Amino acid sequence: MIIKDETCFCEQVAVARGLNGVGLALVNPAIQSLVADYTDHNTRGSAFGWLQLTGNIGSVIGGLFSIMLASTTIMGIAGWRIAFHIVALISVMVGALVYLFAVDPHFCNSESDEQLVRKSAWAEMKGLVAEAKAVVKIPSFQIIVAQGVTGSFPWSALSFAPMWLELMGFTHNKTGLLMAIFALASSLGGLFGGKMGDYLSVRYPDSGRIVLSQISSGSAVPLAALLLLALPDDSSTGVLHGLVMFIMGLSISWNGPATNRDRS
Repeated sequence: MIIKDETCFCEQVAVARGLNGVGLALVNPAIQSLVADYTDHNTRGSAFGWLQLTGNIGSVIGGLFSIMLASTTIMGIAGWRIAFHIVALISVMVGALVYLFAVDPHFCNSESDEQLVRKSAWAEMKGLVAEAKAVVKIPSFQIIVAQGVTGSFPWSALSFAPMWLELMGFTHNKTGLLMAIFALASSLGGLFGGKMGDYLSVRYPDSGRIVLSQISSGSAVPLAALLLLALPDDSSTGVLHGLVMFIMGLSISWNGPATNRDRS
C-alpha cells in the first residue's frame, strides 16, 4: 500500500511539473518579447538585466519562505504544500494584472486605419513554420543555440546544489542562505552584464557583446573547479563557500541579458 501511494504521488508530481513547464514555456518568451519591443538596441541589455534581477530576488524570497515553511504544518496541511498554493495564487494575481494593465506595443494602434487582419489558426501556424525555418538558417542563431544547449548543463546541475550542500553537513538554514547568496550574486551579475553589454555594443558594435559573453562563459570553468574541487567538503567552511558562490554567481550570469536575449 505504501509503495502504491508513493507511485501515485510521483505520478501526480510528474504531471504537475509537466503542466508547470508548459506554462513557463508560454510565459517566458512572451515576457521577453514585450521587453524587447519596449526597448531599443542600446538599452535592451539593461532592461533584461533588471528583469533578471527582479526575477532572482523573487526566487530568493520564495526560496527562503518555502524553506521556513517546509518544517511547519498549517491547519493540518504540510508547509511545502502551502508554499505551492501561495505560488499558484500569486501567479493568478499577476496574470490578472497583466491582462488588465499591460499594453502590447504591436496592438496599441489597433483602432487606426491600419488594423491588423485576423488570420485563421492554420494560416498562423503556416506563418510560424515559415518564420521558424528562416530563423534556423541564420548562422549566428545556430551558434547561439549550440552554446545554449551546452551552456544550460551547468545551470541544470546547479539545481542539485542544495542537496550537495546538505550532504556535506550544512543545515537547512545555512543551505538556504548560501543559495540566496548565489541567487543575489546572479541577479547583480545579470544587471551588470546587461549594462556592460549596452556599453560595449556602442563602442564595439560587432564584437562587444560577444566578447563579454565569452568572458562570462570562460570564467565558469575555473570558478566551478574551485568550488567543487579546491574547497574542502566540510560544513565548517561556510564563509569560503559563500564567497566563492557569490563570485561565481556574479561572473557567470552575463550571457542572457548581455547577448542572447538582446539578439532576440
